[in-house]
Amino acid sequence: MGRLLEIAKAAAPEPETIVPYVSAVRRPESTSVTYLPVSDAYAERMRKALDSLCTPTYPGGMIAWLDSAYPDFYAELTSRLPDEIQQLWSERAPLEQFESVLVRLLTLHKQCCDLYRVAQYGQAGKRVL
Repeated sequence: MGRLLEIAKAAAPEPETIVPYVSAVRRPESTSVTYLPVSDAYAERMRKALDSLCTPTYPGGMIAWLDSAYPDFYAELTSRLPDEIQQLWSERAPLEQFESVLVRLLTLHKQCCDLYRVAQYGQAGKRVL
């Protein structure tokens, strides 16, 4: 989930990082991290997606469970999709393409939450894990 957190930090508005779009922005104190412009359509869409992911009903422990129970879903959710999102954002890909990856992220996240809840409570609704 670390890659998604990096993207979330890039999308979070901070007064000193709000700049007009030119290209990816490097903060002077770090030469290894690229911060994306935050006052653009990509950041708005990313913030909306993150708002959808971060809800009070988010099942705690799901990501750790996913790593052992469904490693392919874990890798897709925590690495491949966040990498694709960052690449499309950095390259200023068409918004439709960017949004389709966000939809894939949200859809997979919902499926993983559902799988975790079933594993956690079983079909009868009684706590299993």
